[in-house]
Amino acid sequence: SLPSSQFVDVGAGAIAGQTFTPGVYSWNSFVHVSSPIFVKGGRDDIWVFKVAGYISTAAAADVVFQGNDDGRGTPTSDNLTWQVGGYFVLGAASHMHGAFLVHNYVTLGAASSISGRVLATAAV
Repeated sequence: SLPSSQFVDVGAGAIAGQTFTPGVYSWNSFVHVSSPIFVKGGRDDIWVFKVAGYISTAAAADVVFQGNDDGRGTPTSDNLTWQVGGYFVLGAASHMHGAFLVHNYVTLGAASSISGRVLATAAV
């Protein structure tokens, strides 16, 4: 089931350095990741990121998993879902995690990678 915690427009879309606990996160426009972001929780927790516009990352911007000190393990790529209303551009040497459901197109920079799945209606 979806987590009950809901957050809107964290960082006004500029989410570099943010730590995300389990929950549903929504942005009405875009999200830009210029440096690593942190996903903190357990292996059974869920994160949903809903972006009405686009997601872009700078070079070497990553998602970093952090476990809690409660013995519940560390999150995995299976715990994250990204719903993107526009496009998704992953910068060079960046690494992201999760299932990406992208309404438009996806562009992967040189030496970038995704642990998870990418589905786009236009092109990858």
